[in-house]
This record gives sequence, C-alpha cells and structure tokens, in this order.
Amino acid sequence: MTYGYDVYGVGNAIVDTEVEVEDSFLAGHSMDKGIMTLVTADAQAALLESLPGRARHGSAGGSAANTMTAVAHFGGSAFFTGKVGDDMHGALYRESLAEAGVEFDMAATDDGPTGACVILVTPDGERTMQTSLGAASTLGPDDIALDALRSSRVVYVEGYLLSTSPSAEAAERAMAAASDAGVKVALSLSDPAIAAHFVEQFRRVVRQYVDILFCNEYEAEIYAGRGSREERLRAVGADAPLVFMTCGADGALVYDAGEITRVGGHVVPVVDTTGAGDVFAAGALYGLTHGLNPTDAGKLGSFAAARVVTGFGARLREPLHETMETILSGAHPLG
Repeated sequence: MTYGYDVYGVGNAIVDTEVEVEDSFLAGHSMDKGIMTLVTADAQAALLESLPGRARHGSAGGSAANTMTAVAHFGGSAFFTGKVGDDMHGALYRESLAEAGVEFDMAATDDGPTGACVILVTPDGERTMQTSLGAASTLGPDDIALDALRSSRVVYVEGYLLSTSPSAEAAERAMAAASDAGVKVALSLSDPAIAAHFVEQFRRVVRQYVDILFCNEYEAEIYAGRGSREERLRAVGADAPLVFMTCGADGALVYDAGEITRVGGHVVPVVDTTGAGDVFAAGALYGLTHGLNPTDAGKLGSFAAARVVTGFGARLREPLHETMETILSGAHPLG
C-alpha cells in the first residue's frame, strides 16, 4: 500500500500565551498546578489583565498539532485536522503548520474566535493551563478528512477532545474510520484532570479502538489504580497492546504485548514542560512508522521531550531528521 502520511492527527487548534508566575500566584487563584482547566474567554482575559508586566511568550499550540509539527521535524509526513476562527490567530495558526511542513484541513469558522490557552509557567517549569476553546469546540465528525485518514499509517487523537461535544464525536469517528480501514489508532490521555473526569469514556474507546496509548504515570494511575509504575502500566496494557508511559526525568516505560522495557531519561535544565508529552508521542510515532521497535521509538520520544523543555513553547525549534543514529546511540548532545 502507498501511504500519503505517516501520521494523521486530530485535535484542538489553540494559540498559546505563556506567562511566568510564582507558585503563590496559583495558590492565590485556587488553581491546581499542572492541570488544564476549561474557562470562558472573559475569565481568560481577566486572568491576563491580572498579570501586567510579566514575561510572556506566544505561539501556536494545541496538543495534536504540536505532535504533528514534531513528526515533521523528525522528517515524517503529517496531516492535521482542527478548527480555527476566521480571525488573525486562525490565519497565523494555519501559517505555522504550513511552515512546519504539516498538511491540514482547517477551514475557518464564524462560530467563535480561534481557541486560546493561557499557560502559567512556574519556576520549576511546570505548566498550568487555562483554556478557552472558542472555535475549536465546534470540531465535529463531519470535519474528519477521511481520505487523508485512510491513507495514513497511524491516526493520532488527543484525549482533550473527549471532554466536549461534538469534539468527542469527531474523535470517535476518526478512531472508528481508522479501525475500519486497517489504520493503527493512537490516543493520548492528555491530562490528569481530563483522564479523571472522563475515565470511563477513555476506557471504552481504548478497549474498542486503540492500538497505541500514550500517558504519563499520573494518568496511568487514574486509569488503572494505585500501585507501582510497572503495576499501573500492566493494568493499562490489559486494554491496549502498546503503551508508552512517561515518567518525567526518569524517562519512560514501554509495554509491548506483555513485555516492559525502560527508556532512559535526560537530565536537562527545565524551563517549560509544555508540550513534553506531545513531542514524546511524535518521536515514538515517527520511530514506529519508520521501522523502529517500540523501545527505540521511545528513545526518540524521550530525546525530543528533553529537548523541548529546555525553552519556552510546546514545539521543537529545530529539525531532528539528520540526527537519528546519534540520538539512538545516546551520543547526540541536548544543548
């Protein structure tokens, strides 16, 4: 079969504004650190107004789109489906994908502005997100680009989509269409709060559709229950044949049809953890679609995650496709 794309991604199209804050700011505003919360546009605007003079960093974001741009940075081919508003941010969002070499099907809608996320970054690099979905919330099943999906090796769905309707219907249509076409389905649990609120929905779609699952150790605990990292991973693996569970600086654990292997982490100066899981998924998906075994694919993901957290923003800042061998050997510098 001739494939048009390595990975087809579907997710929320979001523009990020990152602001540096102290932990006391989060506590003073009763925010759960490290968690994504859906808010209104007015609440988001009021939050930004309460942060005058703070260092800010703006860029295109969105979990699945971050993954697709990182797949392209690895040298892979990627396609993204999302929804943006008919505004300046929407135009810039499409431009960012084109510059990264990601093809997309993303007509602008009048049903709201382009989605936005205020990301509060504390000195330890942890990100706490306040998201107003805007036009992204109108993504529905009819927006799925079935021809592109069916010509891809893997379909990747961000778990954030399961938190709203009709986005959840779009996510399920993409997974069902992929399963019907014999295309592998990958899903990310995305965020501990999302995993907790929609755990039964996640369990259902994982058991029904998913071939490759991405999560961190906290999301795995929510999905599977308490226990050691390995126990959580095996419990998640009972529902999905291939699972990548990230463990921060400790790297990741890979569950592959009953076998668990470890992927080493990297000690780096952490500036901003936004997008670490997204680019981990990109490295792993690129590796899997280019003949690597899951452990080596995970090494690409671990390297990409360590690279992205050393600066602000959720997207890689340089191509990695010419450095595969040195990354896999552990010889490629992270600085």
